[in-house]
Amino acid sequence: YGKGESPMLVTRPLLARQAVPRFVRPGDAFTAGAVINRRDGAAANVKVRAEATGATLRGESEQTATLAAQRGAEVRFPFVATRVDSASFRFDVSDDRNADAVRVTIPVRPDHHPVVHTVAGVLHDTATVDMPLPPGMDLDRSRLSLSIGGSPLAAIRGMQLSLRVYPYYCSEQVISSAIPLIALFRAQKERGVEFLKGNSRSDIERAVVMLSGRQRDDGGIGYWSPTDWTSAWLSAYAGLVLLDARDAGAGVKVDTLVLHRLAAYLTTSLHGKTPVAFTPVARWIDRRELHLGDQVAAADFLSRYGRPDIAAENELVRSAAQLTIEDRSRLAQVLARRRQYPAARRLMEQTWAQVRLDGRRAVLPDSATTDFYFASRIRPMAQVLLATLAIDSAHALIGPLSESIVQQGRAERAGWMWNTQDYAFAVSALAALERQRGTQGERIVRVRTGSRMLVQGGGAAQSAARDSSIALSGLVSGAGTTSQALRLSLDAGTGTGAVYYYLSVTEVPASPPVTPLDHGIQVERWYERVSDGAPLSTVAEGELVRVRLRITVPSTRYFVVLDDALPAGLEAIDLSLRTASAMPGPGVVVRDDKAEHEESDITHWFGSWDSGWWSPFDHREIRDDRVVYSANQLWRGTYTATYIARATTPGTFIRPPAHAEEMYNPAVNGRSDGGTFVISAKAGSGR
Repeated sequence: YGKGESPMLVTRPLLARQAVPRFVRPGDAFTAGAVINRRDGAAANVKVRAEATGATLRGESEQTATLAAQRGAEVRFPFVATRVDSASFRFDVSDDRNADAVRVTIPVRPDHHPVVHTVAGVLHDTATVDMPLPPGMDLDRSRLSLSIGGSPLAAIRGMQLSLRVYPYYCSEQVISSAIPLIALFRAQKERGVEFLKGNSRSDIERAVVMLSGRQRDDGGIGYWSPTDWTSAWLSAYAGLVLLDARDAGAGVKVDTLVLHRLAAYLTTSLHGKTPVAFTPVARWIDRRELHLGDQVAAADFLSRYGRPDIAAENELVRSAAQLTIEDRSRLAQVLARRRQYPAARRLMEQTWAQVRLDGRRAVLPDSATTDFYFASRIRPMAQVLLATLAIDSAHALIGPLSESIVQQGRAERAGWMWNTQDYAFAVSALAALERQRGTQGERIVRVRTGSRMLVQGGGAAQSAARDSSIALSGLVSGAGTTSQALRLSLDAGTGTGAVYYYLSVTEVPASPPVTPLDHGIQVERWYERVSDGAPLSTVAEGELVRVRLRITVPSTRYFVVLDDALPAGLEAIDLSLRTASAMPGPGVVVRDDKAEHEESDITHWFGSWDSGWWSPFDHREIRDDRVVYSANQLWRGTYTATYIARATTPGTFIRPPAHAEEMYNPAVNGRSDGGTFVISAKAGSGR
C-alpha cells in the first residue's frame, strides 16, 4: 500500500482512452471501445471508427456520439474473440477539427485447462509409438511436437517445453523450471548450437530474483514467500539452482550474501534438527530417513558451494544403512566431489546390486520410491545415474539407467503423470550424461505416420527437428471415435549411438469443456449475489459477484492446487486491500465460540486466514485471468473457498471449468462444470 502523486498535463484537444477487457477467451462475445473527452469541455459530435485483429467486429465499424458540455462519452463496439494468441484494437476519434486514436493489444487466454500427452524414449534401430488420444479433440488445432537427436539435449529440450504448461509458481516449480533452462543455456554456449529461443538469460535471471526474494530471516528459502515454511531439502534445492545460474556463463548475478546466509541455514540444519513449523510437512520431517535426507541435501549444497562439512559428511556415511537409495546416491556424489572414490564406490555397490535389468532398461525396487513431500518416480533413478557417472563413467548400468529416465508415457507409468520433480531430475541426470558422452554418432532419423514422412534427417537436421510442430489433422487413426490414436514409426537408420526422442501432443478440445470430471477430486463452483446469496449466471455491469468453490477428496491429498479460470468480464477483488477488506464474508454470524471448526481444532496448524475468515488453503494468488489456491494437505472431506469479483465488461463470456489437482501426482485431478456467464450493460452506457 502507499501513496503517490505526480502532475500530468494533457494538451490534446480531443482525447481517446481505451475501454477494453484485460483479456478474452475464444468465443467471447463482448464490447470494447474508447472513452472520449474534449479538453475545452465544449459539447461536440464525434465520429469513432473501430478496427481489430484477433477479434471479429459484429456490426458497423463507425459510430457517431455526442459529447455533452463538460462530459465525456464512452463508445463501444461489439466483438467476438477468435482462436489466436492475442487481439489488437484500434479506435480512431475525430470531430470537426481534431483527431486522436488509441491502440491496445490484449491476450486471448485458452478456454480449457492445458493438457499434454507425452511419449519419450531412446531409439537404437526402429520403434512404433502408439499414443491413445481422448475423443472431442480439435485435430486442426491440436499439435504434435517432435524433439529428436543423437544427444540427451533433444529430450531436455522437449522436457523444458513441457514444463511451460505448469501454471503454478511456488519455489519448487520455479527451481524445476529453471533447471532445464540453465542446462540448455550451458550446452548452447559450449557447443555453439541454438537450443533455446527468446531471451533465456532473462528467464534464468527472473528465477534467481524470485528465489532470492523468498529468503527468510533464518536464511532458508520459503515455499511461497519469505514468511512461508521451508526445509533443508527445499532450501538446498533452491541453492543448487542459484549456484548453477551463477556458473552457467549467462551473466546472471547471484547475491553472495544470499548464498552465505543460505549456507549458514543449512549448516545449522546439519548440526541440529531445524524445525519446520506450522505445516503438515513436519509429519514427514519427523521420520528418521527423511530427516537424514534433509541432512544429505544440506551437505550436498555446502559441498557444491565450496564449504564442505567433512564431519557431517562422515557422520552421514556412518548412517548409510538408514538412507534411502537416492540419498545414498546423493551422498556418493558428495564424496566423489572431494575424491573419496573408494568410500563413494562402497556406497554405490549396495545400490548397483539392487538394480534389475529389464531388456535395455534398469529397474529399481519399489522401496526406492518414498512418499516424500515432493513425490517423484524419476528422482531416485536420476540420483543413481548421477552418482554412477561421477564414480565410474564407463559403468555398464549407465545406458539402462538413462533409458529408464527418458522413457515416459509407457504402460508401466499408468496412474502417474510426470510432475516438475520428475522433469527436473531427469534433466539434471541427462545433462550430466551429455557432458560426458555428447552426441555419439550421426544417424539418419525418420519419423512416419502411415506413408507420410514427418521428419527425416541427421546431423544439423536433427537439431532442427527439435522445433518440429505439426497439426494432428490427417495423422490420427480412427479420428472422431472413442478409439482414436496417433501411431508413429521411428527409424534410426544405419550407424551407432542412441537417438533420443521426445514426442508430445498438445490437446485442444473441439469445444469448451462443460461437463465435470472426478479423477480423485470432486470440484464444484457456482456464482451468487453478494447481498442475499442467491445463485446467478447473469449480472449487470459494475455489480459484485461472490464466487463459491467446493472440493471434496475421498482420502488425504497433499499439495493440492485449485485453479479457477475467470470469465473475461469478471475481475477478482483483493479483499486484503484496505479499501476492500471491510466487505463481509459469506454467511456472517457474530459468535463468541469457535464452533465453525472446533471438531478437530485444525485451524491452529494448517490453512490460513483470509480477511478474518479461516481457509483450508495456505496460499492464494489473484491474477488477471484466474484465482489460484494451494493447500499443503487436505484430509478426507469437503472444503470451500470464496472470493469476490466485479463485473467490468458487458458480453457473453466463456466460463471455463475450475480445475484441481495434486501437484506431485497430477493424475489425481478433477474439474467443475463449464458454460457461459452473461454481463449486461448498465443503464445509460455507450453502445
